[in-house]
Amino acid sequence: MTAAERGFQFFNQILMVLLALICLVPLLHVLAISLSSSPAVMSNQVTFWPIGLNFNSYVKALENPTFLPALGLSAERTILSLAISLLVNCLAAYVLSKGGGRDGIAGYSGFVGFFIVAMLFNGGMIPTYLLVTNIGLYNTIWALVLPGAVNVFYLILIMNFFKALPKELEEAAFMDGANHWQVFARMFLPLSLPVLATVGLFMVVNDWNEWFMGSIYMKGDNVPLSTLLKSIISVPVVDASNANEVAKLNNRSIRAAQVLIGALPILLIYPVLQRFFTQGIVIGAVKE
Repeated sequence: MTAAERGFQFFNQILMVLLALICLVPLLHVLAISLSSSPAVMSNQVTFWPIGLNFNSYVKALENPTFLPALGLSAERTILSLAISLLVNCLAAYVLSKGGGRDGIAGYSGFVGFFIVAMLFNGGMIPTYLLVTNIGLYNTIWALVLPGAVNVFYLILIMNFFKALPKELEEAAFMDGANHWQVFARMFLPLSLPVLATVGLFMVVNDWNEWFMGSIYMKGDNVPLSTLLKSIISVPVVDASNANEVAKLNNRSIRAAQVLIGALPILLIYPVLQRFFTQGIVIGAVKE
């Protein structure tokens, strides 16, 4: 390795450490606040280590009658969105991966143009809201799942991955009597685990953290966790009725505990699937 390469590698390592600290420091601060006593939090003594260690904030956060239902709704939304979006995008990507021409699909250019236009432009918030309301999806889980079921960026990523698979495998399957459904289900999907894991993780993170749709399509306490947390953080919940309780439990600690509980599923899933990232993104990004 030359001196220039060693210097470049050293610079990359320093940069990665700084980026990791930027991501880790706020998380440690929120964790320390959630585990600290109320006087320490109120006097701003807490930095990255808990003072007066206790778990009362987590107990109080889970006692919130709207928290667990919101957590369940977020889990239901994420699972449904992941299943439907992966199925729809994979089916469309398989068809488009055949290309046009004599051996491809009819109207290939028209389909590609349609998806490109849909990716660059959309109907806007008000037309989308009117459409969701008029077809009876308002205040249902489907209002959070169906509008974003097709994502053209994910579709293109999966399509390019399908195109990179050896043509000989597909031709051999057809010669053995397989049809397109069997090739798609038994060959393409098992071989596409890296890109499916990568795209699936993108979908999970986006659906779990997205709060705006819950604020306009859902009403009352029937909201996903991200929308509930957004309202809790924006509007203080302290009033005269719980003043004595706040003397023991600081409101910042409760909010920090709720934020960490909400982020816990993503923190657990991310390390499991991150090993697919490089292969899924690099192979899916190559266009023939």
